[in-house]
Amino acid sequence: MSLVGKVVIVTGASSGIGASAAESFAKQGSKVVIVGRNEANLKATEAACKAANSKVELLVIAADVTTNAEKIINSTIERFGQLDVLVNNAGVGEMGSILDIDVDQFDRIMNINVRSVFLLTKYAAPHLIKTQG
Repeated sequence: MSLVGKVVIVTGASSGIGASAAESFAKQGSKVVIVGRNEANLKATEAACKAANSKVELLVIAADVTTNAEKIINSTIERFGQLDVLVNNAGVGEMGSILDIDVDQFDRIMNINVRSVFLLTKYAAPHLIKTQG
């Protein structure tokens, strides 16, 4: 399957798997939307994508996926007019037992790892259906 020209959103793109995924999509000719909270790291991911493909079209969104899901999708559609792939990669893991963590920590984990995935997918779904992504 060719990814040339496909519009791809990668959350958690400021480091690790997300940064590597964004670079891989760029290398394959996709139009890549990189999303993360750390602006300095996003700039590094942007540079890596451009090094992988000097003609890559990028949209860099510094945002928190827990509060900006609709904005992320809308910004992508405004810029590229479509969406073909959503990589829900943003996530956190924290150490501790149920005896050690409090409800605020639990809510933070659930908001990032579950709620944001639901909301991003909800807002992306109509666009993914259109492109059969």
